[in-house]
Amino acid sequence: MTDQIVNELSVKDGNKVVLYDRLDMESIYGREQCARNVYLIDASAQVIWQVYSEYDSEGNPFTNISVDDLGNITAYRWDGGLYFINGNTGFAKPQKLIK
Repeated sequence: MTDQIVNELSVKDGNKVVLYDRLDMESIYGREQCARNVYLIDASAQVIWQVYSEYDSEGNPFTNISVDDLGNITAYRWDGGLYFINGNTGFAKPQKLIK
């Protein structure tokens, strides 16, 4: 099975934030890895970080990502949570519930 990229956004230094499809894929990846489906990839295709949060055991994957003009990364989980992602570490901190 090939991983499907849902979204790929350029950030500083030629790096990219990449969102992989993990919706309903717990049987393949496990709950925690489904929830950690955003990566920062450098120009030579090496992983710099994989997103993580305090709520990964719930298995809720991210479904959308965005990067603003200042390089701030936000991501949305399928359950309606909006998260700020630290661009240096990949730590995702909840900001608000959208639904």
